[in-house]
Amino acid sequence: MITLFGAPGAGKTLQGQLMARKYGWEWVSYRDLLLSLHDKDISYALDHGLFIDDDKATKLMATVFRQLHDTFPETTEPYQAKQIILDGFPADYRQLKWMVDTKEIKHLNGALILRVPRGELWRRLVERKRVDDTRAAIERRQDTYDCNITGMIKTLNQHGIRTYEVNGNNAPEDVLYRIDEILAAWQLVPKKQFESIRANTRPIEQ
Repeated sequence: MITLFGAPGAGKTLQGQLMARKYGWEWVSYRDLLLSLHDKDISYALDHGLFIDDDKATKLMATVFRQLHDTFPETTEPYQAKQIILDGFPADYRQLKWMVDTKEIKHLNGALILRVPRGELWRRLVERKRVDDTRAAIERRQDTYDCNITGMIKTLNQHGIRTYEVNGNNAPEDVLYRIDEILAAWQLVPKKQFESIRANTRPIEQ
């Protein structure tokens, strides 16, 4: 599994879908899964940028992970495993701790962190015109992300999970190319004829 981190508007969904299409992997949207429950409390929390009830969230993801592991068996052979792309999960430190406690974290092959300046994030969110993109909801989601991401990266590193920061402030195809370089270095996709990872990406300091 690969998980995508990024503030609202960073491009997680777009890059997740592009990766799934390019590599034939499985894209899993945490937000879409939550909406599929048709739970009025969850829908309200999503619309207002509030915390999702952790019991409901982790119960849902436990079921999803069981189904995914049955469908996509893992292998230690480079390039052979069909990866699962987690878009938006874990959404906070409590959900990551659940992955640690249940040992789901052992299935993670890496985490990509999309970095975009806040001004650009606002521009993107205004353009997409989603119903839950009110100013108050956006600010709450961004504050939640900012408060959690440092601790989450530290926890991932402590458990041996690779993390890499990607400059998401460029055209989608350029961001995907950088992701391609990283995944090749991780031996999750075949290497191409390009120079080693360099411009506009840098590893997270552990």
